[in-house]
Amino acid sequence: MISKDQSIITQVAAKIAADLTPKSDDVLINIANWAIAFDATAEALLEKHGMTILGDEELNVAVATAFPNSTPVATVQYKAPAWAQEQATAPAQGFTVRIKGTQHGPIPEWLNGECAKKGVTEVWDNRDGLNVNPKRPWFKSTSGNDAFWAPRK
Repeated sequence: MISKDQSIITQVAAKIAADLTPKSDDVLINIANWAIAFDATAEALLEKHGMTILGDEELNVAVATAFPNSTPVATVQYKAPAWAQEQATAPAQGFTVRIKGTQHGPIPEWLNGECAKKGVTEVWDNRDGLNVNPKRPWFKSTSGNDAFWAPRK
């Protein structure tokens, strides 16, 4: 369960995200833009107040609290651009990072090595939002602030 403070911050983040989201005629794009803005805003506000980032279950409760009459509309499917699709290879020295939530394609060969260097064992796969916000980290640690982008070519 989330605390009262987390609930208030989440509601504020939802409102700020709605204000920041550019409106278009495509509802799915609007939802994707709001979700990206909400994620970034909630993360920044919670971290600023020394709180942990909400997990999937807590986030669902918080969004349901902030928008009690809403219902899920759709899941946005993402296909990574051709240059971003890398084949998974053998993990670095027997290390394999776990993907929490939905995995959006094969694990890139560089991710295991980068996670092993920082001691990260579990990450969120953010590749589904790269076409909307290409500056977003491809992967983000579930237990800290470590973020991972594809190596520059």
